[in-house]
Amino acid sequence: MTNKEDSNFTQNLKSSAFWKRFLFMMLFAVAYTLAEFAVWAAVIFLIFYNLITGGSNERAVTFGRQVSAYIYHLLLYLTYNTEERPFPFTDWPRPENMPTGLGYPLTPNAGEATTGRNPSPQPPNPTTGAAQSVSETTAANPAFRKEGSSQTE
Repeated sequence: MTNKEDSNFTQNLKSSAFWKRFLFMMLFAVAYTLAEFAVWAAVIFLIFYNLITGGSNERAVTFGRQVSAYIYHLLLYLTYNTEERPFPFTDWPRPENMPTGLGYPLTPNAGEATTGRNPSPQPPNPTTGAAQSVSETTAANPAFRKEGSSQTE
């Protein structure tokens, strides 16, 4: 190491900002472990729930989505991708603003009914790559109108 690198290292080691971030990182590493445990508990619960009832528990699915988003925020902070500290320093992730894993958000486009989920995944918009609403898809592709005409809410 050169003298300049040595002085930078010593200066960073004495920095209160470094130690403050380090302590928060240790706190969020523990939070990550707890959140990971919660996700696996939800996964196991959902497997058995589906096995017994043949359906899915929406509250457990929403909880899993929220905790997954929280883990994502934790990892962004832990990997220095953001300086914004996750919950409890920011709001808890809300399911309306998160992807469902099916390629589209939970909130519908303007004019669509609020059902929580679209009837089927929509093909991506060729221009933006984002999921299209049914009306956009029908207007862009007349063949979809014939196939998707029975998909009304």
